[in-house]
Amino acid sequence: MTTFEIITQSSADDPVIYRLRGVIDAAAKAHMDPLLAINKPAILDFTEVSRVNSMGLAILLNILKQLHGNRLPIAVKGMNRMTAMLFKMTGLNQYLTNHAAAPEAAHVTLTTTSSTQNRPSPQPPSQSDHWRFSVSLQERSQLEGWYFLNTYLQKKWGHPIRLEPHFGALEQNNTAPSDSADIVFASPFAVCELIQMGFSPLLVPCASPEEAVVICRKNDERMTFSQFSRPKVITDRMDSYAYLLGRLLMDESGYSSDNANYLFVGNDIKSVQMLLRNMGDIAILPRQTFYGLSSITQDQLKVMDESQTDFAYHALCLSSHRRADATAIIDLFMSLQDEIKGQEILSGLGIRGWREPASEEINMLTEVYKKYVGSG
Repeated sequence: MTTFEIITQSSADDPVIYRLRGVIDAAAKAHMDPLLAINKPAILDFTEVSRVNSMGLAILLNILKQLHGNRLPIAVKGMNRMTAMLFKMTGLNQYLTNHAAAPEAAHVTLTTTSSTQNRPSPQPPSQSDHWRFSVSLQERSQLEGWYFLNTYLQKKWGHPIRLEPHFGALEQNNTAPSDSADIVFASPFAVCELIQMGFSPLLVPCASPEEAVVICRKNDERMTFSQFSRPKVITDRMDSYAYLLGRLLMDESGYSSDNANYLFVGNDIKSVQMLLRNMGDIAILPRQTFYGLSSITQDQLKVMDESQTDFAYHALCLSSHRRADATAIIDLFMSLQDEIKGQEILSGLGIRGWREPASEEINMLTEVYKKYVGSG
């Protein structure tokens, strides 16, 4: 049974209405023939679409490009806010005749301190025997697990690998910048920067995608962003993908995130603690952090908004100087899930295994990066 279908409603004079129902993902591609056959003005009705993921966005992008090239006016209606946000973020709106079919918010321009305009060109990795493995920790508690993994990789591969972990305010001595490492496990937007520097994204973890949750205290009577005049927003770091998504959620709700004061505390749990101590009004957290809190803590908080973009993952990237070893690196990391010891290490990191990213996921992530950060 398919989770997606299209129902056509047509008349002699009016535009044809295509009612899209279910989840638009990779499996939906086999059921898109009615849209590919459009030969007159049409309306795509998203009222009964529950979710659109990165593969679904890529499928729709290709279809809308084709119809746009055929000079066919295509409109949409019935989008929920998250789908409308994804269309706007990824540029699909440009192929529609009614850009404002879903609620529009003020234009968003966000920049971070990691803009590539301010970064030096990547330096070649050391030609010594050891490899540099730069890891952006998703959680501080993962540090021990990454050391276990690094030791395991060295024994398995027979090459010396120097682990260089990074986590917000957590400083490690004698570490090289990520862009001069041989292998980098990077956060979503850092992946985009590395791609611009010639790195290749090889693998992503089999885990939940990176999403953001915007929260406030449960006893705070304010329910919407517009009820805050100039809130103090507590979050981890400026270069956090959750921070960026949190600001986008505020902007897409119609509240300008520029009106908020931001306090970067270098730790998600510290953000929660400070919020509960009335040291701020709002906190932006990664989704996995929020839903990993104890029930007692969650009961003291309420969710104001939550993203569901579904295409942002940390990724394992390889320097262009080591491209000849890409297959060996992929095989090395993929083999972890086939051995008991490797499975134990992955479990400690909260990773079920590794998979090669779909090109559509990387494309969608890159589109968002270029739109909101890459030109910063």
